[in-house]
Parts: sequence; C-alpha cells; structure tokens
Amino acid sequence: MTNGTPIDEKTNNRISMIRLQKDIDELFAKRKSLVRSGNQTKTLSSIYYFRSFSEKAEPILYLIHAPKKFTKLAHERNKLKRWIREAIRKNEEIEKINELLTIKNMQVLLLVRADFRPSKEHGWQQIEDDIRMITKHLMKKLHSS
Repeated sequence: MTNGTPIDEKTNNRISMIRLQKDIDELFAKRKSLVRSGNQTKTLSSIYYFRSFSEKAEPILYLIHAPKKFTKLAHERNKLKRWIREAIRKNEEIEKINELLTIKNMQVLLLVRADFRPSKEHGWQQIEDDIRMITKHLMKKLHSS
C-alpha cells in the first residue's frame, strides 16, 4: 500500500477512488448508465462520465457503493467492497482502458454499485464476471466516444 492506495504487486495497478464531493456531484449530474444488474450483469450496476483529462490525475476514478438498502450488515457491505476492488485489480482490461484514456486525453468517473447482498447466487465469482462485463462495456463506450 502506498499513501493509502492499494497496489497490485503483479501489475502495479492502483485503484484510485473518487475523493472530492465536486467529482461525485459531477458524476451524478452528468451520468450515463453503463450496465444494469438483472439485464447485463447479475450483481453489480454501474454509471460513468467521461471528462477531459488532467496531467496529474488518474485516468479512472472509482466510486464503490454497497447501499444499506440491500446489505444491512456493515461487515457484508465491507466484504462486497473488498471483492469489487479485488475484481477490478485482477481485471486485465483496466490497463488497456487506462492507456486508451491517456491517449484520448480523457478521464472516466465510474460508480460500481452492489445491488444484492452476498449469497450463494451473488458471490465472488459473479462479482468478478460483472466487473469483466463492466470493463467490456466501458471499452465499447470509449471506442465510440
């Protein structure tokens, strides 16, 4: 861990989280739906927003959300967030998206939301599959923009 940011030892991929309220407000004001749980994914939904890229900023900023509405217990919400972060770290497409965003001089704000509590039907494997689907859709949107 460096400066509180988790790093994957294999690829040195950092998971940069959205920290500023103005970024969160901008994401929700200008959001576009990426995937919806039940339609394209089993457990996760996602929204995104592309904006111009600052030299100092990371190409992808994440906001991971596990609402109390679906997951009442804090330890289950924390487990979901850990699983989502790990699935993002393990995904190979993220590096390609980072490179493409840097070339296009763009940044993406990405919200990943857990819509179900952990269970046999909604576990680690489903989250990993859903992150793959989210990155696949994000790559399509990036190519079309």
